[in-house]
Amino acid sequence: MTINFFKTMKPIFYLFIYSVLFTLTFCTTQKSEDDQTDTVVEEVIEEPLTLYAFEVGDILVKDISIFNPGVDEGQQVHFTNSAYLIKHDKGTLIWDTGLPDALADSTEGNDSPAFLVKMPKTLSSQLAEIDVDPATIDYLAVSHEHFDHTGNMPLFNNATILLQEEEYKSLFENEERPASALDSLKGNAYVKLTGNHDVFGDGSVVIMRAPGHTAGHQVLYINLPETGPIVLSGDLYHFTKNRENKGVPSFNSDKDQSLASMDLVEQFLIDNNAKLWIQHEMKHEGAKWSPAYHR
Repeated sequence: MTINFFKTMKPIFYLFIYSVLFTLTFCTTQKSEDDQTDTVVEEVIEEPLTLYAFEVGDILVKDISIFNPGVDEGQQVHFTNSAYLIKHDKGTLIWDTGLPDALADSTEGNDSPAFLVKMPKTLSSQLAEIDVDPATIDYLAVSHEHFDHTGNMPLFNNATILLQEEEYKSLFENEERPASALDSLKGNAYVKLTGNHDVFGDGSVVIMRAPGHTAGHQVLYINLPETGPIVLSGDLYHFTKNRENKGVPSFNSDKDQSLASMDLVEQFLIDNNAKLWIQHEMKHEGAKWSPAYHR
């Protein structure tokens, strides 16, 4: 009897092919499942917006009336000097930098006819307390060019500088300005502002143009998730009585601009149910110094 080999082996051949396909399919499926097991998607936990306040100098004003002409002539007052760090998911911003850290080496401070200034604790040491390296700060903005707000700007040598155009030109492009430590920042990235600027693009931290104290003066709006909305005054006002009287310091660059900026910011505070923190006063309810913070 003749045996048809192919006909006899056909079922066995199909069984073999089926087994191979099954094995390949199983292995492929198993590998896919293993790949899914090996691929771990890390959950990104967003930290809430955070504000740190630093005490960066003590200023004895020998005649407070220079800030409030015709009021309290001859009276002395101590001003707080303050700087701020804002931490946001998209970066960090330092706002104002206080008196220079080098002043801390002098227990007597720096005396002049108008002011006696001292630096009890350096900004760099306070940043170190919260594990912040100044070289890692993303943005640097100061309310204006005066010495008690710009003293430690050179610490932030990698930051992008955010200043109104007039202020940037005065600090970094004025050939008549004496050489200073600020010159080390001339190579920094910068943005010359001509109005308000949303720092992180979500409306939570906004630099607001408020000229008058200087030509490019600015204030800072921060909408904190727990503390609520705050405006840091720069030198729009220097103390509460100054605000109540709408006093314009004798050395402001433009009185009309100063008054217009006061009106603008006061209306903004009403419209946004925001608090004003007068930076040279810092007697605000609940305000606290670093390493404590506000959220």
